[in-house]
Amino acid sequence: MKLLNKDAFIAREIKYFIMKEKLTEYMKLPAERELAEHFQVQRATVRSALQMLVTEGVIEARKRSGYYIRPQKIEEGLRGISSFSQKALECGKQLSNELLAFERIETDKGFSAKIRQPIGFRMYKITRVRYLINEGIRLPVALDYSFIPEQIAPKLMKYNLEERSLLEILKAEYQAAPARGEQIVEIVYANQEEAKVLQVSNMTPLVKKTGITYDADEQLIEYIFSIKRKDWVVFKQCNPLIDQKLGGEQYGL
Repeated sequence: MKLLNKDAFIAREIKYFIMKEKLTEYMKLPAERELAEHFQVQRATVRSALQMLVTEGVIEARKRSGYYIRPQKIEEGLRGISSFSQKALECGKQLSNELLAFERIETDKGFSAKIRQPIGFRMYKITRVRYLINEGIRLPVALDYSFIPEQIAPKLMKYNLEERSLLEILKAEYQAAPARGEQIVEIVYANQEEAKVLQVSNMTPLVKKTGITYDADEQLIEYIFSIKRKDWVVFKQCNPLIDQKLGGEQYGL
């Protein structure tokens, strides 16, 4: 069994304190001095423990102000199929969408090989920015590129993708229900376009999630790659065996 050092132990105690006192998003923590007196440790220990919680994304430090409870991140699974909008709602977050482009394309050789379809396969390409509504302010959290086979969703362009979930439209209007998916998550660095859209600096670390989904008959439903701000999205391993070994660890990639 891995033993916790004193800093890590106090970090865990502060987490318990947050839950016990029912501190919620944006609420301020007691000052370092007060926490040191409460836990009967040195201020340096409290400061180190607080920094651990900042790194974990539990709290945030504000210059000359103190430490505050950080807003909960949107949690996505590394396995299974779900709507990003639905995941946001489950976390108590409100999302809005901005449609940047909606076009028809025919796949080239490279893309056809990637999705295992013939060259010239007709698809819709949908480019959207996903915004989190935070205290009345829209914060861009993801830049999504979705590719939907035209043959499974004819006349898809007539639907409002800023108001409705794409997954919900596919299920409700076309009975195209994803049954299984393959996903890859990796760290990338913001290029000029991504930095502008997501309101971050060039070369900021971001999360790239690439996925492909199929229905029960192994028919392609969607290919997607999404560039997400890692300060607002966390990925959770949903394999029970791995979860058991890792203690349900969350990956704030």
